[in-house]
Amino acid sequence: MGATEIKKEDIKLREVYLEDLKSVINLYQNSLALVKHANGSGKVLTSDFGLPIGIAEKGGKVIAYSRVNIDSKGKPVFQIHSNEACGTDTVCEKLNRFSEKRFTAIWGADAAQSLSSNKPVQNAINRLVDWLNHCN
Repeated sequence: MGATEIKKEDIKLREVYLEDLKSVINLYQNSLALVKHANGSGKVLTSDFGLPIGIAEKGGKVIAYSRVNIDSKGKPVFQIHSNEACGTDTVCEKLNRFSEKRFTAIWGADAAQSLSSNKPVQNAINRLVDWLNHCN
């Protein structure tokens, strides 16, 4: 799938690649910097990290990403993490719409319906987080 461009701001929206994960983790951890973790380090990822779906980049640098997580009712919940340079609600709105479309394309239309249909998504989140924790 090709990148979607926001011409006015020279920002590209695209799916997340393996090479983006370091930037994604840094944005995620920076957004949690104000939250003190129980274990004190804050370096271990939990399932709250979610599944990164979309990237907003400017000049080849990741400025925001979206992630999906599954809530207690089994519904996908999308959240945007960005650096302070991102700044515009338009970018966040477009990234969120892009991510919802990508999620549906990858996991199917039923993925937004129930907890049982989102078990594979939750399993993918858990496997990704476990893998990332073992890689660090």
